[in-house]
Amino acid sequence: FATTAVQANEVSGYVTGSIGQAKADKPKLAKEVQNIFQGNGGSTSTDRTDTAYKIAVGLQANPYVALEAQYIDLGKSSYKGAISGPGGSFAAKTDLETSGLGANLVGTLPLDDFTLFAKVGYHYLKTKGTVKFSGNIINGSDSETVRKWTPSFGAGAAYNITKELAVVAEYERYKGVADKKIDGVSVKHDIDLASIGLRYNF
Repeated sequence: FATTAVQANEVSGYVTGSIGQAKADKPKLAKEVQNIFQGNGGSTSTDRTDTAYKIAVGLQANPYVALEAQYIDLGKSSYKGAISGPGGSFAAKTDLETSGLGANLVGTLPLDDFTLFAKVGYHYLKTKGTVKFSGNIINGSDSETVRKWTPSFGAGAAYNITKELAVVAEYERYKGVADKKIDGVSVKHDIDLASIGLRYNF
């Protein structure tokens, strides 16, 4: 019995690589700019989904608690607006790209070959915003990078194919990404990530 108890609480490690789809909420700044285009008879379009991926290294302290460090790339969201008339035409496009490093505290529940888990995390994310504009009179671009600590939470499940290899599926939300105001208008937004990946236990 003593040997079994020691083995059950052995510290182990794992590496996870996952890929999936991220979907960003539209920040207030993008909403207000697109409203200006629409209010003046222009057109707008939005693409808030993109491929995302992450790599995590974990320490399984016991069957129920793990710690993770990870790098994550949450992809890009794009917002466009265009207007044309007797005086000429004007178009603008804004891209927001987010990536960074962070850590998660993971609660796990092993169920035979399955493991259920929930996590909370804190991440230092870099969001690069790029604006490109073109028209009859003016053409150009500008960019700005926002670096902010961002909380996150998530849940998922893993299925053990073998003792060393598992398939992992999870959902996460990153709250308040790019929490900053530009000209008094917030660019803060949330990003959801649904992903699937492989985990190697060692």
